[in-house]
Amino acid sequence: MAAEPRRAGVIGHPIAHSRSPAMHAAAYEQLGMDWEYLAIDVPPARLAEFVAGIEGAGFAGVNVTIPHKLAVIPMCAEIAPEAQAAGSVNTLLARDGAVHGHSTDGRGLLWALGDTKPADALVLGAGGAARAAVAALREAGWRVAVSARRPEAAAELGAPVIPWPPDRGASLIVNATPLGQHETTVPDANVSVPIDTTALGLGVTVVDLAYRGDGTETALCTIARERGARVVDGLEVLIGQGIYAFELLTGRPAPVEAMRWGARG
Repeated sequence: MAAEPRRAGVIGHPIAHSRSPAMHAAAYEQLGMDWEYLAIDVPPARLAEFVAGIEGAGFAGVNVTIPHKLAVIPMCAEIAPEAQAAGSVNTLLARDGAVHGHSTDGRGLLWALGDTKPADALVLGAGGAARAAVAALREAGWRVAVSARRPEAAAELGAPVIPWPPDRGASLIVNATPLGQHETTVPDANVSVPIDTTALGLGVTVVDLAYRGDGTETALCTIARERGARVVDGLEVLIGQGIYAFELLTGRPAPVEAMRWGARG
């Protein structure tokens, strides 16, 4: 008899824009794996019920995105050290009747940055993605500051806080807010870019963790590129996160180029 198909997925609210299903499906096809990967919209009110039923529903685990990366923490029987350091969870594994929390956000960001030499960095936002970014960058030797709409939340990340909106840039700027995620007809810096565009230019690396479901650039990426900055878009970071999540979920090495092809469509 054929092996029973396995399932994985990503949960969030909203989730329709996610490129994770296409990315993981491409990996399964490349490796000949009889798996499926679903995007599941889970409202906050249903989160605990969904997490409790992951293993019973045939899931090896799920990835976790906005707004659940902090809320799932108390639902986990165990939190991996990397997730503890990040203070957020983006991957849940279902094992032997329990749910275990992991984070691949920080590793995915560092993977996408490549061999960039650590210097000063500014992280925009104070949610789960921002927490993981701050932890990973500081561990890698970056001098990190944070700016967020809620200064009290920014202060919890353990880095110097810059007033919002930030009045200065850095060698590395990481947008960990959802600004720019939704499609617009024109890149509008007044609506979709969470920093003064004069901070973007030559010698600056801009990473936008937000990405659009149709694959078009966010306004931040477009404007930063036009001003001469090096741009790392959200899909490249998603691929990095996905590589490590795939290996956690399946126990197999990730086919990187297949995942890149799937994510970029």
